[in-house]
Amino acid sequence: MPKYRVPKEVSAIARRALEYNRSLPPSRRAAQKVLKDGSRVEGTGVRTAKRLISGSIDADQMILMRAWFARHGESPLESKKRKDKTSKAAIAWALWGGNPARTFVSKKLKELGL
Repeated sequence: MPKYRVPKEVSAIARRALEYNRSLPPSRRAAQKVLKDGSRVEGTGVRTAKRLISGSIDADQMILMRAWFARHGESPLESKKRKDKTSKAAIAWALWGGNPARTFVSKKLKELGL
């Protein structure tokens, strides 16, 4: 499957968010899952940030991102929470590349006819 170059701004947003998220105590981190045994594993947002930081993603990743932005971007509660840039909602949004990623994914998928 072909890969598509991620805009530098999107990679930079994801990088800063990943670094910030890792600097927080585990209980305050976004994009992690707590397993039944109490251990924590990276969530989809962290994996997405790593892909964005790599500089290229495939169409499947962009389709996943479009769905994520549709779910979380339209939620009035999450939108309100994102105003606090230290909230888990704001960190998660940035891990996914923020508004520039949402715009990039939308345009690129439209261009690809997906």
